[in-house]
Amino acid sequence: MHEGVLRAPSPIPSGELAIFEPSERSIDFVAEGATVFVLGSAAKHPHDLVLGNYSVHTSAGALRQGEAEIRRIGHQLRANGTLRR
Repeated sequence: MHEGVLRAPSPIPSGELAIFEPSERSIDFVAEGATVFVLGSAAKHPHDLVLGNYSVHTSAGALRQGEAEIRRIGHQLRANGTLRR
């Protein structure tokens, strides 16, 4: 929720993240006044996922590799002056 209050079915106040259980049922959203929100949806991934600070991977090794690459790119961008510390 970005601004306002949304009911789905209980109130979700501004600044909150709502996560819904997997279901085949619809979810009814009712805005209470001016409301701004983002809705995301995805099919369930067939494998267990490993969550990182910046990304989601299919294994702990892939997560380590991905986060190492983020650090490498950050160092490179700071070294060439694109990013400042």
